[in-house]
Amino acid sequence: MNIFLISVTFINFFAGAWLYLRLRKSRLLFSDRFGYTASYFTSSIVGLVASLNLTLLFPAQFEIVGVLNILLGITIGYLFGSLLNEQSLIAGIYNGGTSAIMGTMLGAVMKKPAICGLPENIASEQEMFIFFILFSLCIQGIAALLLLFSFKA
Repeated sequence: MNIFLISVTFINFFAGAWLYLRLRKSRLLFSDRFGYTASYFTSSIVGLVASLNLTLLFPAQFEIVGVLNILLGITIGYLFGSLLNEQSLIAGIYNGGTSAIMGTMLGAVMKKPAICGLPENIASEQEMFIFFILFSLCIQGIAALLLLFSFKA
């Protein structure tokens, strides 16, 4: 199970790095509005997926992973937001940090569903684990496709 999670985490990180390089390559073609939207969108999705994967990968060190996830989300937001102007920088940092908190909370709920009032036996832990891993992979892929589609529009 851990090999599957590690491989999905690497795929998601490579997809995030590829999105960053793709945006960086064509950043001179952006309008301010598109740059803001792209920064907002990509830092949110990449921060959410990265923090969710790291929370699932290191469930025993929740406090340390939570702080590292927030710092990672802010860094991701800074990288995507710094592509164009200060407006997109602020949006990227804010959304990267916020999405990292959401990803950490989603991972915590996956480990203990009673936090949100969900029944403990809604699904087995292994089924929830696989669902959230595949969820992170799908949402990253859909986000990448939507961003690539927006380049052509």
